[in-house]
Amino acid sequence: MGFSSISEVGNHIVSILRRELVPDVVLHTGAIGMCSPEDHGDFTIGVYLYDISPNNDLVERRMAAIDRRTQVFPSTFLTLRYIITAYSMGDLKFRTEEEHRILGRVVQALADYSVIGRTSSLYGKPMDTRIDLERIEPGEKIKLWTFPNKAYRLSLFYKAQPVEITSTRTRLIASRVRDVNVFIRDILGSEMDTLSFGRTMVVLCTDAKTGRPVEGSDVRVVMDHARHPILKEDCYRIFTNIEGDKTVIHCRSQLYKQADIEVDFREWDGSEVYEIQLEPGEHYPKEQSPLSFDEGNE
Repeated sequence: MGFSSISEVGNHIVSILRRELVPDVVLHTGAIGMCSPEDHGDFTIGVYLYDISPNNDLVERRMAAIDRRTQVFPSTFLTLRYIITAYSMGDLKFRTEEEHRILGRVVQALADYSVIGRTSSLYGKPMDTRIDLERIEPGEKIKLWTFPNKAYRLSLFYKAQPVEITSTRTRLIASRVRDVNVFIRDILGSEMDTLSFGRTMVVLCTDAKTGRPVEGSDVRVVMDHARHPILKEDCYRIFTNIEGDKTVIHCRSQLYKQADIEVDFREWDGSEVYEIQLEPGEHYPKEQSPLSFDEGNE
């Protein structure tokens, strides 16, 4: 499920067709493969990937836990679209009929074996990666046939989704809630012994775009049923004397979108720092475009 996921999906489709169609309607496995309709060579069945686009039904922005100390950045989920075309090498009188038989067997095989993989378990239960026949109007099929030197041939149009490309970028979870007494003792010194802390929670606000901790001056964080937090230099906020089984954390900032997160302590075991990813707001600093940068260097 890394960067090779795209090629793995295409190879899996080809392997299904080779297994199911040879030798019934195609003589040998070498006659089925990945190719462009513009240059199909000796292939009898060509599988062509013509579009790669984001999967709009599955957009993940959360960090995922690999283990108790490591998180991985969000995966990218894609939809892949294919054109599958038959190229009969038989006698002209029987060529069209043979191509129709081949395409019919392709539909049958891919319907029987439509599940071609699975996504990772980073975000809960893995999802099936499926290949499904697309319903496309005849006029649209002609437009998708972007090969000016080749006349349109009767073809099948399929989509495979979701196809996951996992991130290689990870980060270590720097602190644990079990260290909170050390944090507080560093700040309060001997006064710590005179305070009663009750339920305690450590909160870290991070920039959803960069993954870096948000400075204390850039965001105000308060929690229902708790004292004002102790803010450490490394951007951790320590809330103490939290009452009840539920609370709401409120984040307000001029740079980031407003966030109100409900926490149910009966579902959260308190073993980790509670991270809140803040989405950039309308006043978030804009990145300088490459064009502006080049112009400034001239």
